[in-house]
Amino acid sequence: MTQQRGVRLHDLPMQPDHRYEHVESPAGIKGGFRFSLTDGAWWWSPGMFALHGYRPAQLRRVRPSTRLILTHRHPGDRQAMAAAWAHLLADGKLAAFHYRIVGADGITRPVFALASTDFNRGHDPTMVTGVLQLEEFSTRTGSPSSQATMSSTAWP
Repeated sequence: MTQQRGVRLHDLPMQPDHRYEHVESPAGIKGGFRFSLTDGAWWWSPGMFALHGYRPAQLRRVRPSTRLILTHRHPGDRQAMAAAWAHLLADGKLAAFHYRIVGADGITRPVFALASTDFNRGHDPTMVTGVLQLEEFSTRTGSPSSQATMSSTAWP
């Protein structure tokens, strides 16, 4: 029995991911990402760079990586994010979560994220794809978001 190889990110065409286009950001900032679990490569849309506090002139010099992602997570959200990613990789269903990004520009931005995992025929996770949008106000309290909340319930 031959094992199916996973999709490598650099083998994919660099086209926009339209799966989450219906998600609108009140502030007009939203970003998409892909993370290949087979080679560890990240792809970010220009909006992802903006959400992480990078200006357009910086895009060529900044290379998305797991280390970069972790440096931008608010320290109070890191444990919850680790649990959310573990859950996402285990079941792959569409997951929703809120957390804070500490931008390269020093601004902390609350964001809402949707992400899902693709699996190969052997049921091994190969790719995480998602979208983030800036949260100006919490939909639950009407006030600015200040703490991460992770949904372990996937959307049907």
